[in-house]
Amino acid sequence: MRRYSLAQIEALAAIAKLGSFQAAARHMHVTQPTISLRVRELEEALGTRLFERDGRAAKLNAEGVVAMHYTDQILQLLDELETRLRTGDPLQGVLRVGSSETIAIAVLPKIISLLGERYPRLTVELKVSDSFVLLNELAANRLDIAIMANPGRPANLQVEPLAMARVAWIGSRAKPLQSRIADPQTLAQSTILGMPQPSPLHDMMAEWWDTEGGGALRVSTCNSLAMLARLVVGGVGVGVLPTCILRDEIQRGSVVIYRQQRPFESLQICAAYPKAMHSEGLEALVSIARRVMLDSRYFTRLGRGQAPHGV
Repeated sequence: MRRYSLAQIEALAAIAKLGSFQAAARHMHVTQPTISLRVRELEEALGTRLFERDGRAAKLNAEGVVAMHYTDQILQLLDELETRLRTGDPLQGVLRVGSSETIAIAVLPKIISLLGERYPRLTVELKVSDSFVLLNELAANRLDIAIMANPGRPANLQVEPLAMARVAWIGSRAKPLQSRIADPQTLAQSTILGMPQPSPLHDMMAEWWDTEGGGALRVSTCNSLAMLARLVVGGVGVGVLPTCILRDEIQRGSVVIYRQQRPFESLQICAAYPKAMHSEGLEALVSIARRVMLDSRYFTRLGRGQAPHGV
């Protein structure tokens, strides 16, 4: 098994930067033979020479340039690791962010943009999925924070309510239903489109349908909320959707929001992260996300004292 050491990596970087083994030895406060040994061991492990030497000067060869590219990444990651562990703040280095599709479509680009302006050295790893998957990813420590709908109150997570997102039956204005009021009898005359289980939107649709006295609910499903919205806009059928993901179409008047005798409860949008990771940085992200949502007229404030409810 080949073994590499940080000392070897640092020696490679110092020689590449300073131009000689002697200068690198002075910089690292070691002898020149020590630097030479570290480079020779690294070259043996990699199976190739890394420098061209001309007297005391040393210059990277083609293989050395490639090795230096990866060396820069290794040293940068180690710097991020040190900063992350020293400060305890996930906004120093790589932040693993989860988002439901509703948020990704409606406001996530603005949230990530503002976060980048405030933390220019931050790198974001983004995962878009449904709330059930995001909760599992948080529990498995594969995400630092997630913004999702109706997360409930998991024991090990800090849940920060952000805003409410209205949900309604929506269809294309090009193919309207016979009535502007949605009821099972009228809706059954059209193709009903929806998210597959498990999904808060599917659960809301099924519960509403049963309460309204509908018969067997027949739903054509699509596991992509963005594609589902396109199908609705295209007149393929009607569906239960958050209005925030169709704000452009609503403004243009190309879709119809059907009235209901018993409206859906709005989706409660929350940020969730492990309680052990609570920090000022994550609070800043929560604040940015909340502000972006409430600046949009397609999200509303939570009622006073309203706590996160279950999926």
